[in-house]
Amino acid sequence: MYGMKSQKWDFITATHFAVSALATGGLTAPPVDENGILPTEPAIFCGLYCIFGVPLFAMTLGQFASVLIEGYLVEEEHAAIIRPLSESEYEFASKSLCTKDDAVHLSDFIVLQLMRQGKMSVESLQFMKRQFELCDKDKSGKLSWREATQLTENIR
Repeated sequence: MYGMKSQKWDFITATHFAVSALATGGLTAPPVDENGILPTEPAIFCGLYCIFGVPLFAMTLGQFASVLIEGYLVEEEHAAIIRPLSESEYEFASKSLCTKDDAVHLSDFIVLQLMRQGKMSVESLQFMKRQFELCDKDKSGKLSWREATQLTENIR
């Protein structure tokens, strides 16, 4: 709007200035006068426009990129989850994870999926198991409310 009113630019030229000034951090300035000097009013406008516009432009691009990346990551997670288990993964889950029988229980499946996606390591799982065993005073394989609240006290 400023370029159209003050500089007498057409809509396309004003839009080109607005976008290129933001994309280049102000390197596209209004034209200089016949003495090669940038007039004061356009210089002030361009400076303020870039001071506020460049960060807003960057934030907008960042938010747009976040939306694209988030969608991609969700698709990748779903693809990893629906991929069939290999025989070695099944053996690992049924023998090494949460339960010790020859079946894969829900807890085993969830932990295995987290590991397949790289969100949990074997070391983290072993640490969690040790914490659980420390809190499971009666060795029942379950935590009572009292044992579970002691877990949080032990971690601190």
